[in-house]
Amino acid sequence: MLLTPLPLVRRIELALLAPHIARAEVEAGCAAAVQYDCVSVIVKPHYIELARKLLKESHVQVASVIAFPGGGSSTATKMYATQDLLQRGAQEITMLINIGALRDREDLIVKNDIAGVVKTARGHPITVILETGWLTDEEKTRAGKIAETAGASFIQNTTGFCAPPASPADVRLLNATCPNLKIKAASDRLTQEAALQLIEAGAARIVLDRLEDVLS
Repeated sequence: MLLTPLPLVRRIELALLAPHIARAEVEAGCAAAVQYDCVSVIVKPHYIELARKLLKESHVQVASVIAFPGGGSSTATKMYATQDLLQRGAQEITMLINIGALRDREDLIVKNDIAGVVKTARGHPITVILETGWLTDEEKTRAGKIAETAGASFIQNTTGFCAPPASPADVRLLNATCPNLKIKAASDRLTQEAALQLIEAGAARIVLDRLEDVLS
């Protein structure tokens, strides 16, 4: 029986990243992701092995995060973390852009940061989060172009912790800026109508920390 609205099938990523989330929430989240045919579950590094075990009979991918949620750790640290997560079973990696370096217009540092992670990932998809709520449109545009040039697979608006929810305007801006990148639109809570508006604006995936609202 199809439980997810057809336009959202295989577009939803469930982010289980809040600091308080523990084993019980990961287990419940993985079960819901299988039930609703999500693309992936994004877990804290500590829970990669648990998620892989819970999802091994499904086609739901396991993703994890580096430099989360601030993005300010060194490139070498991010590369080491990427290798560690992949060795432990993560199939996709999400990283925070170095927001301070971007705002300082140190674009080469930002590019090399992303490119180092992409190289270390050896073909595994890399998502770069911008935190658009802290950026001007010029900074969003510049960040998108940098991520595209550095070889990222996806660009995402926010972690969902400290910036406004995804907007169709931001999705359209990023689509126009970096046409070779797929867009992920993230929000802590999102109605089904709002999710469909983001998809119509060009979002390839919707990232949520709860499924109830968007599937009701």
